Amino acid sequence: MKLKESFDNCMAMLGCLSVLVIFFSFGGYVCHTLLLENTVGIWGYLIGGVLLVILPMIAVIVLVGFLHLGKDAWEARKNHKENDDSTPQEESARTVDPYEAAVLPQPQPEPEVDGGENAPERRGDNRTRSGIPLKYSVLGGLFVLACTVLLLYDGSRSEKLIEETRTAIICSEGMTAYIAKDYDAAMTKFRKAAGKGNARAKYMLGVCCYDGTGADEDWDAAFRWFYEAGKQDDPDALYRLGLCCEQAIGTERDMERALFCWGKAAKLGHAEAQRRAGETAITVFGEFDDGIELLRKSAAQGNPFAMRFLGFVYAGKDKAESDDWYRKAAEALYRAAKQGDPRAQHDLAGLYRDGIGVSKDPAEADKWFALAAKNYCAAAERGDPEAQCMLGGFYMKGVGVEKDEAEAVKWFRKAAEQGFMKGKALLGLAYFEGNGVKKDEAEGVRWLRVAAEQGDPDAQLFLDSHGE
Repeated sequence: MKLKESFDNCMAMLGCLSVLVIFFSFGGYVCHTLLLENTVGIWGYLIGGVLLVILPMIAVIVLVGFLHLGKDAWEARKNHKENDDSTPQEESARTVDPYEAAVLPQPQPEPEVDGGENAPERRGDNRTRSGIPLKYSVLGGLFVLACTVLLLYDGSRSEKLIEETRTAIICSEGMTAYIAKDYDAAMTKFRKAAGKGNARAKYMLGVCCYDGTGADEDWDAAFRWFYEAGKQDDPDALYRLGLCCEQAIGTERDMERALFCWGKAAKLGHAEAQRRAGETAITVFGEFDDGIELLRKSAAQGNPFAMRFLGFVYAGKDKAESDDWYRKAAEALYRAAKQGDPRAQHDLAGLYRDGIGVSKDPAEADKWFALAAKNYCAAAERGDPEAQCMLGGFYMKGVGVEKDEAEAVKWFRKAAEQGFMKGKALLGLAYFEGNGVKKDEAEGVRWLRVAAEQGDPDAQLFLDSHGE
């Protein structure tokens, strides 16, 4: 019996505790979710729980006290009434004769029954000593367990968010060092944050490996870091991953993979990825409607290169639409060119030279070509292979700089020696035609074949057209 009473008391305590946990969990959840998310973790639950439990606890204690007082008063009144209603005969019947008590055997109290099939039923066997039904106490205990599990789960999730915030701060410190050109410190921070799973840090490690800043230039490593960050849906990493697949940087050229990466970044709102995906969909895969949709999304974000390409696409279909897009492109390119973007300066110069979207103005075109050449020169000297190819093109054509074919070949060679596909194709073409270098068709074909094997379409087209 004592064991059962102890069990009943435990269930009663769990039942009462379940009520408090309801208030505690609800208050903790509200406080943590609405007020303290991502700042104090599990302490948000504790603070909110304490705030919401104090008053309900006082209210419950007072209510239970009043209920017990009322119950005691009601039972006392009932007992008093029963005593008043008893008759004298009943009182005498309860009087036992002394002789009778001494001689006759007195009824003995029935032994306590622990239970069994023949055990008599007792009122309240399914209740605890506090009067709470046993099944409700058990349910209350289970509820307490469920609330505890929920509390621990959300607390662990909050701790994870806090750790991610700390890692993001480390990555931000790395960015500060990178901007200050303290590349060794930046790489240390990026590696630490990347080791904790930060996608942005992985992307920046890829940039450093690609540019050779803070680490040896390693395009294979750059591709791997872009890939790791891309798996976590970093839009910039996905965009650069698409460029790697297009230009055979750290991997084979694969335009389907490039379009996939750009398309995924485009869904994340990356304007340049939307442009590249749109252009590729139209020019490579012939998916005009999908390409136009992506280009329009990019243009809606103010991308001047998307506007310019839309003008080009509509040129043979709708002149009014084409002119409108070229005009918008010229305005957007001018704003970007003023901020020092060499691509924008180059494209704006082309519009002024050809009188598309703006009034034809050769002097204005020369000015912007010169600024573009200057900015590309700075990037080329830092080792950017794409800038080296662009600068070589300026020297080869005498655009923005004095024509110097030998200087052009020098920059083509620098890009080719880094493994850049377009640089190999341009160097091979220079050898084949004898521009800026002694003519050597065999050497030219060799470079062109290397570029074609990497997937350069222009190199392959040139070889096919010359029967090589």
